[in-house]
Amino acid sequence: MRLFVAIELEGRIKDALGRAQASLATHDRAVRWVTQDQMHLTLVFLGEVADGRVPAVCDAVRRAVGRCRPFDLTVSGSGCFPPGGGVRVVWVGVQEPTGRLQSLQAAVAEELEAMGFPKEDRPFSPHLTLGRVRDDRTRGELRADVDALSMAPLAQSVSAVHVVASELRSSGARYRTVAECALAGAS
Repeated sequence: MRLFVAIELEGRIKDALGRAQASLATHDRAVRWVTQDQMHLTLVFLGEVADGRVPAVCDAVRRAVGRCRPFDLTVSGSGCFPPGGGVRVVWVGVQEPTGRLQSLQAAVAEELEAMGFPKEDRPFSPHLTLGRVRDDRTRGELRADVDALSMAPLAQSVSAVHVVASELRSSGARYRTVAECALAGAS
């Protein structure tokens, strides 16, 4: 099964992200918007994992997050990947100034790397994907509208991460939580 490790978002944050998407509706033909039930903050993407290895993956994630304390993150700001040229991804930023989010992601990645999963080449850049662009022929209009997007900062407490299975279907991906792993001291 395809697996990833993620932080689930509160409903009020998903609702705000949905409103941000709606404000960019003039670009619906160019962008495939992420549905609210698929919105999350990915920490590590594993890809295909044999069913027999899933329990060990969940144990590794539990070990990693068990060394990390709960924290708050803030969702704010928006942008596009890549930073120049045609847009491929529309995103909203995630900030966490204490370094706990970075430490959490690194701990999970290290535990999984010890199991033989490859480490991501790019540095961790926390963001929430709003949409993926099919073909950017907007001549800069999409990027300008994303840059002008105004969304009030929203805070969320993080006390757990989830190991999630992604089942690909003709109607799109469907997510199912395989394990919820509590951070140290979280109830």
